[in-house]
Parts: sequence; C-alpha cells; structure tokens
Amino acid sequence: MLHFGYGSNLQMSFLKEILPSAKYVMKAYIPNHEIQFNFFSKTKQAGISNIMLAPGKVVHGVIFDVPEKELLELDVKPGFYIGDYERRTFLAVGEDNKLHSTELYQVIDPQGPFQPSKEYVKGMLEGAREMDLDPTHLKTIEQFYADSI
Repeated sequence: MLHFGYGSNLQMSFLKEILPSAKYVMKAYIPNHEIQFNFFSKTKQAGISNIMLAPGKVVHGVIFDVPEKELLELDVKPGFYIGDYERRTFLAVGEDNKLHSTELYQVIDPQGPFQPSKEYVKGMLEGAREMDLDPTHLKTIEQFYADSI
C-alpha cells in the first residue's frame, strides 16, 4: 500500500519506528489541503500536525510503499493513532505527475488551533530537509517553528 508521509512522518528515524518496512517511492503533494495543528497531545503538551481541506493550498510530502499488514497493525497500536487519528485515503500527485491513491492518518475530531512544540516542528523540518521537499514548503515549516512554543 502507498502511505503519504507529511509532518513528523517525514523523519525516517520516526517513520521506521512505526512502519519499519516503509520504502521511499517519490516526493508528492496533496492539493487543496494544508497542515494545521488541531490536535492537542497530552504527552507533548502542544499541538500535533494534521492535514485539512484548504482550497488553493498544498501539502508536500513523500509517498512510501508499506506492507498492508504494517498499516493494519498501526491502526490499532496503543499510544499512536488509535482513537485520535484515522487512516484515510487521499489522492496525491507524485513527482511523476500522476495521481496516486495513498493512505494517511488524519485527526478524527480536529479542535484548536494549538501551538506546536519547537521539538516537534524541528523533527518535521529535519524530515522535510531529509526528503529534499519543495523550498516553499520548507519556509512554511520554518514559520511553524518560529511560532512554536
């Protein structure tokens, strides 16, 4: 299955913890959406990223190939997405200019917005740089960092 990584899932060290067999496929983006921090993490005491509908905006990320079994396990793994996030299907435009049906995790009940922590956004920024994402997207994450707590 194809997984669209954005936010903290771009950092390979984190991604390999939750989806150990994930293989890089290509850079991609999801049109008409943006990253928002509308989930409050009790453990981080700050906002966590989510993808939300936003006409004219774009979320850059990476498509990874992941065994379906690992995604099914992650769906119900305590301490991760269960109860707060739900796996949903989104069309992503790959760097091959084709549409790809991808799976990603989206907040079930968005609230906020909440300020993210510097540590969390630093991980997002490191991952976006590691994946060599679009410079405009990097500037967006840098602004998140400047506004974080």
